[in-house]
Amino acid sequence: RDEFAEWAGPRFPTDTERTLALLQCTPAPWDQLYSPVVCPRLPLPRNVIVQICQEHVDASEPYSIYRNTIEYIAGFPEQQRSSMAMFRITNDPLLSFEMGMPAWLTDFLLLNRLPASYQEPAKVSFVLSPLQGSTLPPFPNPNARLVANGMLRARKLAIYVVDKLGLPLMQQPALNYVNAVDACVRAYKKKALSGETPADETYSNNTYIDVFMRAGEEVSEEEREALDDMLSWRTSTIGKGSSDNSVEYVGRPELYLDLFSKDVKVKPRQTLATIKANMWKASGDIQVYYEWAPFVKKRVLVAQELAARE
Repeated sequence: RDEFAEWAGPRFPTDTERTLALLQCTPAPWDQLYSPVVCPRLPLPRNVIVQICQEHVDASEPYSIYRNTIEYIAGFPEQQRSSMAMFRITNDPLLSFEMGMPAWLTDFLLLNRLPASYQEPAKVSFVLSPLQGSTLPPFPNPNARLVANGMLRARKLAIYVVDKLGLPLMQQPALNYVNAVDACVRAYKKKALSGETPADETYSNNTYIDVFMRAGEEVSEEEREALDDMLSWRTSTIGKGSSDNSVEYVGRPELYLDLFSKDVKVKPRQTLATIKANMWKASGDIQVYYEWAPFVKKRVLVAQELAARE
């Protein structure tokens, strides 16, 4: 029950009404207001500075009305180094921060209510297709037009491709990346036992990377990140008492799947709006192509060659 919303009604409260409500009503715990799935907590470093600036017609540039660190707002005033607040409430740094926020911001953060002037962000349309020469399958409707918010990140597109096309990284009987890594590790360990390769040299904190480098391989930065993710998953599943085969490795699709637009590789954190403005640079639907990352195809090929030699 939101008593403040019931009291304020459909109109937006004035700054005075908002301030009185903040002073009189204790905010409900975060977990009661927001679902952890829809709005998960975002851990931030304590030394991050939060600054609120205000513009005025008589001012040549925006001026600060609040400035503090995360640790001070969270209730660690003894760690305060430099702070500035137009409204300072003794022994309540969080309330000082809330009172320094403009009305529309508190309405959005605390009441989940958008300003009356808010307009829905423009949607961006795009089409997903496999890269020319790729072994990955196309979508059932190759020319299906997809629409999403312009702020959607490319990693979500990779997740969508893997989910809709059914491309789990441990799918049998295909020789996929996870199986290829295991096959290479087994083959290289046999060589180490026979004395063909060093058996005890350490190059990193990742056993997979160590095995590959002892065998004389060059491991790319992209594959290092994927192997770190894979090792982390296996460590966590074994720690929970599960065997490697009892839980499927889903992984992070953006590590294994590359996206391209206009022959330019799309970074996982780039948004659709960025892709359209900086890569596509044209009207109409954005064409995004997908393909396995080079290290995935290389690892599968190496595993097949080692199996053929045996």
